[in-house]
Amino acid sequence: MTELLAAFEIDSEVTTLAKSALISGAYFNVGLEPIPAETLRGICRGRVRAAQRRGKSTVGAEECLAKLAEKGERGLLVAYVDDRERAGYYFKIYLDPHPLKVVGCFGVDTSL
Repeated sequence: MTELLAAFEIDSEVTTLAKSALISGAYFNVGLEPIPAETLRGICRGRVRAAQRRGKSTVGAEECLAKLAEKGERGLLVAYVDDRERAGYYFKIYLDPHPLKVVGCFGVDTSL
């Protein structure tokens, strides 16, 4: 968890919420296989649209999509933080593996 917390270099509403979830002990998982950022951008866009169709609000989605677009085909790791039980949020975090740093992050408020 310490390594993941240290990977957040940008302070924004969504990163503050995700870090708070990690510090509070929310379950998290980091995938170890890099996936091209452009592929992740398409998946992310679909998840954001699906959440919005279900009436769920998102935080950080537009910024995350823009950051993924900047990375092109660069391989990124995907992590998630499940804070639904405490605060209602489920976060997807995209990380550059070398050096480990958060490229983008968005959360879905599942409590609505």
